[in-house]
Amino acid sequence: MCPGECKDRMGDAFAKFGRVPILRRTRVVPANDPTFRSRSRAPFWASGGLIHDGHGQIVLVRTGRPSTSSLWFTPGGLLERGETTDGGLLREVREEVGLDLIDPILTRIIHETLTDGERARHGYFAQFIARAPSKELRPGHEVIEARWFDVLPDGLAFREDYAEDYSRVRKAASF
Repeated sequence: MCPGECKDRMGDAFAKFGRVPILRRTRVVPANDPTFRSRSRAPFWASGGLIHDGHGQIVLVRTGRPSTSSLWFTPGGLLERGETTDGGLLREVREEVGLDLIDPILTRIIHETLTDGERARHGYFAQFIARAPSKELRPGHEVIEARWFDVLPDGLAFREDYAEDYSRVRKAASF
């Protein structure tokens, strides 16, 4: 997939949304993390983010994976080959909660190294804010629960990554 596809995705995202911060971090994960299932050495790409209703509420999901079933996540997931960051966001949100989106805004790209102490895998996460014109949730087959929230719950995975974006959503809703 990389380096050409990585550069293409990054270039497309910057062309559509302007330059955004790229945050780098390393995260330690268990040896059985799904990240290591792929034999590919190429970095993975994913898209997701805060989907809001224009009035300050955000939609979050819980998935059926036993290791994360108690956590809430923003809708999103891995990009398909040749898919753009915003195209992946639109597809993933439609698949996970049945919502269409308008006005996506790319807020940051997280360049992450996942390691179990022996192996490492690199990836990129394109983090968005987008508005859903409907609040009718239709959870997909991987989602065990989807619902609207008025606040960022304590059980939100990667909660600190979304604090700034959530402030933007709440500020926009107060107009």
